[in-house]
Amino acid sequence: MESIAIVAILFAVVAFFYSNLGLGGGQLYVPIMVFFFGSLLDMKGIVPLSLACAFVTMASATATHNKKELVDFRLGIQLAIAGIIGVIGGVVFTLSAAENVVKGAFATMLVIVATKMMYDIYKGKKDNSASPTRYSSRLLIGGMGVSILTGFLIGSFGIGGGVVSVPLIVYVFKMEPRRAIGTSALMGAILTPVAFIAYALNSEQGVIIHYDLALVLAPIVLVFALIGSTWGLEKLRTKTVKTIFTCGVYLAATGMIYSLLFQ
Repeated sequence: MESIAIVAILFAVVAFFYSNLGLGGGQLYVPIMVFFFGSLLDMKGIVPLSLACAFVTMASATATHNKKELVDFRLGIQLAIAGIIGVIGGVVFTLSAAENVVKGAFATMLVIVATKMMYDIYKGKKDNSASPTRYSSRLLIGGMGVSILTGFLIGSFGIGGGVVSVPLIVYVFKMEPRRAIGTSALMGAILTPVAFIAYALNSEQGVIIHYDLALVLAPIVLVFALIGSTWGLEKLRTKTVKTIFTCGVYLAATGMIYSLLFQ
């Protein structure tokens, strides 16, 4: 019970901040559960729990960003449809690969993403100030290709996919960051339940979904994601949001590497 209480508090903090980033929070939900529940749950049990909480975070962020008209529903849905292919591949990877391989791949992905974000902050890369309303067919096809990678990360690691979809939407589609975050949240809100269902249908491969823990953690995540994203849209600057995200991802990578080496 003590571990559950600590995890609930940490999840609330993650949801509060990550709902501002177009991220599901799985970059931290997974390492937190590995650290506190690692002796009881393997990755096949942890990833579905993370997906449940990531869905709540992404859905909350989508709702609050939509109130400010910061969600491109047409683009987000198109990219999410392509991402379903990646989700299925990601689920197959996690169910078939060795535990340490999944953890190692997760840690590597976190370090790469955080380093790219830190580089952009250091170089003072300017954000887009406006968002296009139309995209060429070539651009959409290329974006869908990258969104398959987004789906793979969601299915493999139980994250919301924003680590790929936010940079994709900002850099490829030249969208201003806040609208990119809202659109990324929409993608995650569509793809995370697809991945969750895929795990639920594979119980014969050792997947055990702990609905009791999900029912405890998901409502807490919902409340703090709604509060955080509403507050963040009014108060947080984009650079501050990026810095919080980067530090959090590095912390998560450190936790996962520690788990690989010492557990």
